[in-house]
Amino acid sequence: MKSEELCSYLERIRSARNISQEIFTNGIVSLRQYRRYLNGESDIPFQVVDKLSEKLGIQTINLLSEIEATRYEETKKVDKFYNAVVNYSKNDVLNLISYFENLPFIDPENKLLYLHGVSLHMLLTNQVTRGETVQKNKELINYPLIFKKSIITLNEMVILSSILDYSEDPVDAEEISTRLKAYLQNRSFVLGTGHEPIFNLVLFRLARYSGKNNLFDDVISYCNMGIERNHSQKFYYLLDYFYYYSSLAYYQLGDMVNYEIMLVKCFNILHTEGNEKKIEKFALMIYEDFNIIFNDFVVNYYQKHNQE
Repeated sequence: MKSEELCSYLERIRSARNISQEIFTNGIVSLRQYRRYLNGESDIPFQVVDKLSEKLGIQTINLLSEIEATRYEETKKVDKFYNAVVNYSKNDVLNLISYFENLPFIDPENKLLYLHGVSLHMLLTNQVTRGETVQKNKELINYPLIFKKSIITLNEMVILSSILDYSEDPVDAEEISTRLKAYLQNRSFVLGTGHEPIFNLVLFRLARYSGKNNLFDDVISYCNMGIERNHSQKFYYLLDYFYYYSSLAYYQLGDMVNYEIMLVKCFNILHTEGNEKKIEKFALMIYEDFNIIFNDFVVNYYQKHNQE
């Protein structure tokens, strides 16, 4: 357990109980030193933790388990917030921004993902430009110095993929895509198993970038990783897009057999979920890309293969 996390939890309880920092630290530690603990500038001694916990009415022996429970709930809410951002659920986004306002984070990784989510929300609601969003996210992960790290976190990967998505600098894009590809090939370079569904978002963004740059074999590779992860983890996050992007790549490579298979699988996933708006969206995209009526294509596919 990091010293900063202990302090963040104590600070959260202090704030919830409406005790000023001056009263909270009085007779235990100077306010200036307490703020150093909060900022992670120095480690908090156990005896100080014990005295501050006592002032809050918390038994130190139970402190670690309480922090872990709080961290778990925090992670769930940050996941919900980020999913609300990428799914354009404005009411959920605003409610969760209100919830997190002035609330100290227990886990720095949760704070990082939250701030990244806020930056995307501001872009998607036209409060900032793409360039401003890219710059904000570069600052969050200390780009490009992040590439000097031998190991990065999953959330840093997600932010890098976001910069890849929005940056108009081809040099940045090529560097990021190359680095992310290397991280994917060796997961020992990546820390963190929380927020697992958003790992698929990294694959989705890489597949989209590769398609725009005619790197169709890479598109298929990233999509296959996403498909396999969905099946192994038993969820469907972006699975429809992985099948759709695969079909586009196979089509461009002239592999009509796999193009048709992937398009049919995309259809089946969409209708399993039953989201009519999404089905209409994909039907329009597929008409524009392949000049086919999605429903008719699938009916003809099954008729043809039932006759064989």
